[in-house]
Amino acid sequence: MSDPYADDAPEGRFQLGFLQQLWPFVRPYRRGFLACLLILLLSFGLELLGPKLLGMAIDGPMRATALPRDERITSLLWFGLGFVGTTLGGALLGYVYGLLTAWNGQRVIRDLRRHLFDHLLSTSLAFHEKNPAGKLTTRVTSDVENINELIATGVLQSVFDLLKILGVLIALFFLDLELALFTVATTPIVVVISILFRRNAQRAYRAVRGRLALQNAYTTELIGGVRTTRAFGREQATEARYAERNRDTAVAWRATVLHFSVFFSLVDFALRATTVGLLWFGGNAVLDGTLRPGQFVEFWLYYGLLVAPVKELGEKYNVLQAAFASCERVFQLLGEPRFPPPSPTGRVLPSPRRGAAKVEFDRVTFAYGFGAPVLHELSFSAEPGQTIAIVGPTGAGKTTILSLVARLREVSGGTVRLDGTDVRELAVDDLRRRVAYVAQDLFLFTGSVLDNVRLFDPSIDEARVWQALETVGAAEFVRKLPQGLASAVEERGGTFSQGERQLLAFARALVVEPDVLVLDEATASIDSASEARLQQALEVSLRGRTALVVAHRLSTVRNADRILVLDRGRIVEAGSHRELIARGGAYAAMLAHVGDGRADG
Repeated sequence: MSDPYADDAPEGRFQLGFLQQLWPFVRPYRRGFLACLLILLLSFGLELLGPKLLGMAIDGPMRATALPRDERITSLLWFGLGFVGTTLGGALLGYVYGLLTAWNGQRVIRDLRRHLFDHLLSTSLAFHEKNPAGKLTTRVTSDVENINELIATGVLQSVFDLLKILGVLIALFFLDLELALFTVATTPIVVVISILFRRNAQRAYRAVRGRLALQNAYTTELIGGVRTTRAFGREQATEARYAERNRDTAVAWRATVLHFSVFFSLVDFALRATTVGLLWFGGNAVLDGTLRPGQFVEFWLYYGLLVAPVKELGEKYNVLQAAFASCERVFQLLGEPRFPPPSPTGRVLPSPRRGAAKVEFDRVTFAYGFGAPVLHELSFSAEPGQTIAIVGPTGAGKTTILSLVARLREVSGGTVRLDGTDVRELAVDDLRRRVAYVAQDLFLFTGSVLDNVRLFDPSIDEARVWQALETVGAAEFVRKLPQGLASAVEERGGTFSQGERQLLAFARALVVEPDVLVLDEATASIDSASEARLQQALEVSLRGRTALVVAHRLSTVRNADRILVLDRGRIVEAGSHRELIARGGAYAAMLAHVGDGRADG
């Protein structure tokens, strides 16, 4: 079996090209980021001014013994006030910078998360079938949040740190050439440590993201299947599997922590060794009289300004490594093609009278991926107002046919037409408004009953919702709810019975007043009493409206205008219920074999 998490450890390098892919999201807020950079530069100017003031104070009034004491104290006071002023100014600028970077970053992440979520909604069913929901949730939440660190502070602060290092080095060379050369001579040590560290850290971060996505996916699956787990008493086995995944994540994190602990320790040792060397050589220079005490203090403080960004770059590498690993996954996801692809024409059919839509399958072939075809040159048509029932054994291709009508999947060969137009030439929104699909594995969202019937579309008023509920026979139980249409629906509709959920899903299809109804086992989970009400509602709803119905129950099939009997992706029989019974072929054998009112074998 293929590993659904194989793309969580892609072979690649630390690519700055991701910044180019992020730019469209950053560009609308570029002025805000430019303001942040200007604040950093101004703050750096104040940082450079502080050591200069201290050096001047030491070599000036503190050593100017020839000047009167009061004059020296006054001069020291002004230098002190200047130093305090630069400190307060830097703190104020840091406060403004923090607010502005957080604001800019959150705006970018808001847009990126919205774009990513929209893209996920537009990807193919095949993509969602091979990617667990927990994995995709990790992409939209954890990975996007890691990118926030990259956008808000990572890149901008790293660029500034590099400029800061360059600026401080220039100041050091102006102060004392020999001490500056000694300082620069130790830099390659830190560079070599960083290069050695980079390769293993990148691999470790990718492993962490992959393991975390796997754990999140398994958690989502366990929570969704808690009823089955408890019913079969498999809590301990499930906990053991979760503990194994949790342990794998912890091991991956330990490897990452080890890499960074070694890295930071080695960098800190190299910087401290340089500090000891500066104290030795600088102290000797002061004793020899070749370097003034104020200059040495100024040099020492500037070196402190140099050490800070070097350390921060190491820490930022930690952040950048996580962010780039997340970037790799997010943009890999955004690279997944949209489905269906945009129509070259984007045609919108003229509005017909209700139900006056013709559905045609012309030599349609379909295969999942590169597998064997599921449908083989299938041809049939549903005239306006006709109800076509599709029956056959499991795996015959019934549900696949319905998904092709709504263009939830794309044909491999042949053509599906709606009112004579290839569905691939129609605007997807227009097609989906005309074709209402009721799946067997229905889904109710967290919200109210009203939200679920009209699917959060405020253009559908409550009167239309009640009409749809009345049609399917669901109005009675909705009225009995504590708040009627405003009653809350818990996750996946857990507060309703399976039959009630099915009725709500059916009302959802009717409320949009579609031209074509596509029903995949719409009555499969409904009890006998509910089925009787729904059969009456179906007769009213399908009257004069084109419908394609996959059904096992004989009561749903027998009233269809035409029945298609499928076997291994081919139509082996077609006709009305009476015609097929009289023919004594596959359909009649199917009914005789089951003998319980169902139309499959």
